[in-house]
Amino acid sequence: MEVEMDADTRVADRDGLLPEPAETTSRTRRWLDSRWRGPIGAGILAMLIYTLWQTAVSNAWISDIILPAPGDVIVAFAETIRSGFFYEHLWITTQEVLIGFGVGVVVGFTLGAWLGSSRLARDVAYPYVVAFQGLPKIVLAPIFVTALGFGMASKVVMAVVISFFPLLVNTEAGIATVDRDAVKLMQSLNASKRDIFFRLALPHSMPLIFAGLKTALTFALVGAIVGEFVGAGSGLGYLLESYAYQLQVPRVWAVTAVLALMGVVLFLLVDYLDRKIVFWRSNGPNTGSTL
Repeated sequence: MEVEMDADTRVADRDGLLPEPAETTSRTRRWLDSRWRGPIGAGILAMLIYTLWQTAVSNAWISDIILPAPGDVIVAFAETIRSGFFYEHLWITTQEVLIGFGVGVVVGFTLGAWLGSSRLARDVAYPYVVAFQGLPKIVLAPIFVTALGFGMASKVVMAVVISFFPLLVNTEAGIATVDRDAVKLMQSLNASKRDIFFRLALPHSMPLIFAGLKTALTFALVGAIVGEFVGAGSGLGYLLESYAYQLQVPRVWAVTAVLALMGVVLFLLVDYLDRKIVFWRSNGPNTGSTL
């Protein structure tokens, strides 16, 4: 009799007729919640923004010269991305952002590692770095355009100047806060300064460094667009300014949406690398808990 019941149980389990264990069901529910909670929330927020936007335009609370109807922006967005010249401007801005970000990363990381590793360098050079960061970068854009011309070089330099500082600060902070006892332990094991940096200081600083990378990337995009506003013959900033002069407001908002999407995609790429490279940060028991 027990054999027959076991056989029936196996058949029912094979056909999916038996309920899943409570632990498995709970784990699946948590996984689904964590996977869909963000997209569902983003979708609800998007519908709310669309409703408020359409209501404001329909009731003439805001002039359509400032904020056109969302449908007009969607149509302008579709027309813009279908045009052949749009991708030429997109590619130019993308190059400016990526090159400026890459050079800014090298400059920021190098200076940050130097300042974090040397107290003398930090005491002497850090005030000048902070003073330079406090300077409004927009005033430098005309100088760069005058010196380097209306081509890509001036926009790349502008992106570098704006983007390097967040990485510098985060790298310096990460290296400067390495546990002194851990450093002394490695020194007692005859570890060289190179070993201490690459085996202790750099891994310790990686979470802060990636936080600086994410900020630097968005700043590089801002720098490239500011440079294109000041003087350029191509790029999304130039395209945005041209549409603004022609009062093609829906296209202005369409290009603005493209820039926002571009920033999100680049940010997500860096965030993906963050989660893959700094893997030890996501393995803690309390990781992901916000409350």
